[in-house]
Amino acid sequence: MPVQVKAFSLFTLYQRAFGFAHVRHGLMPLLAFIALLFLPNLALASAVNQPVSVFSTYPSESLLQSCKLHAEPHRSVPEKNSRSHLCFEDSISPESFITLLGNSGVFRQLFPYGEGSDYELLIANVGTTPSEHKQHAKQFAEFTLQWRGIEIDSSSFDASPDLSTKDGTQLITMDNEAHVLVTRWLEYAEHSGLFTSQFLFAALEASNYDKGLMVPSAVGEFTKLDTQLFADPFSGAITRYTHAAFEDALVDVTVYPFLGQLTLAENELLPQQLESDLQKATATADMQRLKLSQVSPASRYEVNSNLAGWRLGLSAASETSPTIYATTYVFKLQDKIVKISTTFPPEFSDNIVNQLIVAIKVPHESEMMKKVRSLLLESTH
Repeated sequence: MPVQVKAFSLFTLYQRAFGFAHVRHGLMPLLAFIALLFLPNLALASAVNQPVSVFSTYPSESLLQSCKLHAEPHRSVPEKNSRSHLCFEDSISPESFITLLGNSGVFRQLFPYGEGSDYELLIANVGTTPSEHKQHAKQFAEFTLQWRGIEIDSSSFDASPDLSTKDGTQLITMDNEAHVLVTRWLEYAEHSGLFTSQFLFAALEASNYDKGLMVPSAVGEFTKLDTQLFADPFSGAITRYTHAAFEDALVDVTVYPFLGQLTLAENELLPQQLESDLQKATATADMQRLKLSQVSPASRYEVNSNLAGWRLGLSAASETSPTIYATTYVFKLQDKIVKISTTFPPEFSDNIVNQLIVAIKVPHESEMMKKVRSLLLESTH
């Protein structure tokens, strides 16, 4: 059954942000466990590996108009029947599109008519009735991509069927048309980077971390490995630093917007970030049967007279493996949280973090977050 394309709704974005944004950050706090066991690289933002739901939907007015403009010169039957045949909704079966997408190998998780995926692809198509209008059987398809209910792209394509076989006899091949339309959209998606984090961040008017985030290329004996965007604009970007001599020594810098007003006090905001980290670390340690200790309980941490944040130092030990350390620091810069996580104790981390945090510049508040905070403010009245 077709579904109606949903209108752009920042309220939807705001609602779902509260459900998802901080869950993903819970994976980063115990860097010692996760970086060494689960994150051998930074391949975090490949949206094509994420679940994508696909639906049939109703054509937009612009798609119908494109079809009518094509059909008008070819009207050779009475008015009352002409347009119904020349611009017929779902002239190609929606299942044909879904099957072709599933067989393309592009999507690792494609869910026809499935609910709950961040990405939803809505497909509409109109065209002629080929059995009656072979020579004018042009088909039009519209592909609308949504992220959490918000439209981030809509593009349309047209195709004409192959009217002849090798022996010259006429043949309308609707499956071929569907193949052409799907292929053109997939080529467009690849060319435009439709499923990249860069495209998503720009479409939602999130912060431009590529231009606005400045981090040093090296700090102490650590060298910057890479900076990547997460697949979720509420999770921001992550930069990893590695050590030439010790492969297990890592420093990760995660920068993301906080969900709250800019006037929110640091002593209220920053401990919340560490409390969430501690809960996730405790769960991870329990799963791996490790004894978790707070070598440095969450507390205010001063870098200098002008800059302070909060720090949490953890260790995890077992009878069969060496003790693992993780130290996390959180700071508030503009409307962003800067989280620095290391795989070593505070006495070794403090100096590195002190050098690093003063060299970091974050993007300004994005249009997306301005709108989200406006909704937050309205919801409190």
